[in-house]
Amino acid sequence: MSRAGSVAELLDATHVRWCGPDCEQTVDCSFLHFPRRAPAPPPVRSVRSARPRYNKDTADLFSLMGGDGYRPGTPQVHEENLWPLLRTAMTKADDPATADQAYTDWTGAPASSASETVAFACRDSIQWMANWCGGQYADQPTAVHYIAFSTICDDLCIPPTDLVRGRFLMYGRSVADLAAAMDEQGWRRDGVHALLSLVRQYIVQYVEKVHDGLHPMLNSKPGVWDAVIYRTHTANTYGAAVVVRRVCKAGPVSWTSLMDSSICDAISMDLCKATMNVYQFDNHPPAAHENHEQRRKTAYHSLYLDLIDALVAAGAPDAIVHFGRAGFLFVQLQERYHERRLGHRLPLRPAMITHLTRLFGARPTDPLTDHLFLARRADQERTAL
Repeated sequence: MSRAGSVAELLDATHVRWCGPDCEQTVDCSFLHFPRRAPAPPPVRSVRSARPRYNKDTADLFSLMGGDGYRPGTPQVHEENLWPLLRTAMTKADDPATADQAYTDWTGAPASSASETVAFACRDSIQWMANWCGGQYADQPTAVHYIAFSTICDDLCIPPTDLVRGRFLMYGRSVADLAAAMDEQGWRRDGVHALLSLVRQYIVQYVEKVHDGLHPMLNSKPGVWDAVIYRTHTANTYGAAVVVRRVCKAGPVSWTSLMDSSICDAISMDLCKATMNVYQFDNHPPAAHENHEQRRKTAYHSLYLDLIDALVAAGAPDAIVHFGRAGFLFVQLQERYHERRLGHRLPLRPAMITHLTRLFGARPTDPLTDHLFLARRADQERTAL
């Protein structure tokens, strides 16, 4: 994968490692799609988590995303094959003219340097792990490093080829160093899936940043499933769910339950962001539509309510159910979302600086990343004049 000469080549190399060489790239391709099949209900003794109090029976009591409550029967099927959409967008991703967008700041609360941006992303990663895993949040530093790599590509426009070639570093670590640590610690299949999901995230994140026509195409259909799955991939909540299952020692979990939890984590985050007036600042809201946004918001909301119930009914471990609803917790607690609303950063507290040094190190970025970040910011400032 590190030998890929373009984003399109990296996409193909990552896909082959996920699906194998015979995948026909239809809506049944599980690399870009989620051809969901309802899991068989477990024996009563296998139900391991209580049903959330906020559910489809209580939803209409609250005004989340406009207050339309729950709509039963929201489709969980793809209306569009995402492969042609991504192939079309890929031409822009590999266009040399997009190079000037690399390492631009997408946080909505700009920092003064790349070093500061990376440090804040690592702060966010520690806080997410605490919200997901409680006191076990730092038991496996490699897991925290993984979440940090997954966080930073939302904040900076990082070319995916820079990730796999080792050009982009966080606290002196490359993704190859991350993979080596996973291998040494026996992550096995978890490591393979988490790393492929990470590369997929970098690809879809980069594409949506350089191709502003992608999301209008995703959001053009009556249903929201296509946009929801793309949103899940850009957030890499699947990779995070793998991490949570491992850190919390939750035991075996089906792929369907991991995906259901991943989707719920992303949607619960957006639902809570909507109540805090943060969702309006998102660059690519999955429910956006010129004429039918409220209908799509209701469908988006309803998918969460259906899938969180499905997790409980399928006997998913409590850690995985908690991960699915955790957006209602971490959006309120983490500085990241308050900074988005305020439009500026909040100072790192001394205790957090101590945790960052302990878990990551002393220097967030290398000179190359610092230079590229400042050059892009200077370009943006000149354009704004």
